[in-house]
Amino acid sequence: MSSARQAVYLAYGSNLHPRRLEARVGRVELLGLAVLEGWSLRFDKRGGDGSAKANLHAAPGESQAALAAAYALDLHQVSVLDRFEGCGWGYETFPVTFRLRGSLVDGFTYLAPSQWISRAMLPFDWYVDLIVAGANFHGFPQRYVEAISARPARPDPDSGRARAALDALKLRVPGHYSG
Repeated sequence: MSSARQAVYLAYGSNLHPRRLEARVGRVELLGLAVLEGWSLRFDKRGGDGSAKANLHAAPGESQAALAAAYALDLHQVSVLDRFEGCGWGYETFPVTFRLRGSLVDGFTYLAPSQWISRAMLPFDWYVDLIVAGANFHGFPQRYVEAISARPARPDPDSGRARAALDALKLRVPGHYSG
């Protein structure tokens, strides 16, 4: 699956939807879906825009699981994605081994180190909408999608940023962003 020229990326946040990821790094190959047993999805990574971003936390011994999409990226795409994710300035790459179609696969994802975590921030509503759109695209269980949708969120004071992000995926733009 991965070679010296390719890496397997696990997307769980706004890059979950292939159109969002492809807008950032170019054409990607979806390898399948991954269940990360013992991990939970949270919105506690401090974003440079003043909002919380998605992050995974180990939840050993708990009956939790995070869902992700596995994508094959070439090494140039990885370096481009590192810049989008603020690698070294917010997220860090994290190796992860997961089961994909019955086989163990080595890949990577992005996690926020403790100095970038804040429980005092909320994500922007449009950011949560991007993740929900990705989860729906991949057919994640409705209960998982509803749990993401139910997270507290707030409007983005930059309505242009919100409209651009939602328009890029052809998602409905809430009325509070018109104008």
